[in-house]
Amino acid sequence: MSRMAGWLAGIGALFVGCSLAAQTAPPAPSPQAPDDPGIVVNGKAQTPGGNDVFNEARGISRVGPHETYVVALPRFWGRVCPGVLGLRSSYADAMIGRMRANIRRLKVALADEGCAPNLVVAFAPDGRALLSALAHDWPKMFQLVSQPEQAELLSEEAPVRVWSNIAMRWTGAGAPPARGLKASVWGQLNRNAMPESYDIVSALVVFDRSAVKGMTLTQLADYATMRGLSHTRPASGDQPMATILSLFDDGEGRPGELTTFDAGYLRSLYWSAPNASAAHKLLDVQRWAAKASDEARESGH
Repeated sequence: MSRMAGWLAGIGALFVGCSLAAQTAPPAPSPQAPDDPGIVVNGKAQTPGGNDVFNEARGISRVGPHETYVVALPRFWGRVCPGVLGLRSSYADAMIGRMRANIRRLKVALADEGCAPNLVVAFAPDGRALLSALAHDWPKMFQLVSQPEQAELLSEEAPVRVWSNIAMRWTGAGAPPARGLKASVWGQLNRNAMPESYDIVSALVVFDRSAVKGMTLTQLADYATMRGLSHTRPASGDQPMATILSLFDDGEGRPGELTTFDAGYLRSLYWSAPNASAAHKLLDVQRWAAKASDEARESGH
C-alpha cells in the first residue's frame, strides 16, 4: 500500500472511533437543497474593480505577495473523487452529489462513481483530536505541511480544518536541479510557465459537528468544494466580493452557496496550465467571475 493510500485508509480507521461516539447525536447540518442546480450568488451591491478582485484572490491564496510571479498555485492533477464520513448515508450521498455537480460544472476532471475518494470530507465531534491522531500516525506526511498550516490543523478554535497533501512535479525546461537547489523561473523559456507544478494529491476537510449546526448541506458541500479543490484559507467576510470561504465568519449574510467569485477563482485555477504563474491565474479571476455572473443571470438564478 502506498503512503497516500495508507493515509487515506488511516482517516477511515481513525474516524470509526470518532463516529461511534456521535452515533446517537442528530446530524448537524440541515438537508436543504443538496442538488440545487445553482452555483453562484454575489451578495454585493457593486461589482469591484480588477485590482480589488486580484487582491481578494491573492488574500485567500497561500502565496506571499512577492511570490506571485515565481510560483504556481496548487491544484488537483488527477481526477477528483469526493467522499464523506460522519453523516447518515442519505445526507452523505446528497453532499457527494452536490460536490460532484460542482466539480462537473467547474470543468474539473471528475472520477467515475465508485472511485476511491481523494477529497474526503469528515464530520467529527472533535476535529482537533482527529487531526492530532493522523499527525501522530503519519508524521512524515504532516511535516510536509507548512508550519502555519500545522498550527491551523491543530488549533483549538478552528471550526474546520483542511489538510492538503501537495506534491511537487518538475515541469521546467531541461533536467531538474540537484537536490537541495531551488529552480528559478528566470531560466525558463516561458517565464509565465513555472519550472515546478504543485499537485494536490489528496485533501481532507474536517468539520467540527458543533460548528455546523444550522448550516445547509449545500453550504457545507460548497465550502468543502472550494477548500478541497484549492490551497486556500478562510475569509473574514470583509472582502469586496462575497465568498463561501466566509461561511464560518461571525458576520451576517453568509453565502448560501458558491459565489461568482468562488467560481471565478476555481475556473481560473483549473483553466490555465497547472504550472502557470500564480499572478497569471489571480489576474484572470475577474474575467471568470464575470462569466459566472452572466451564466447565473441567463439561467435565472
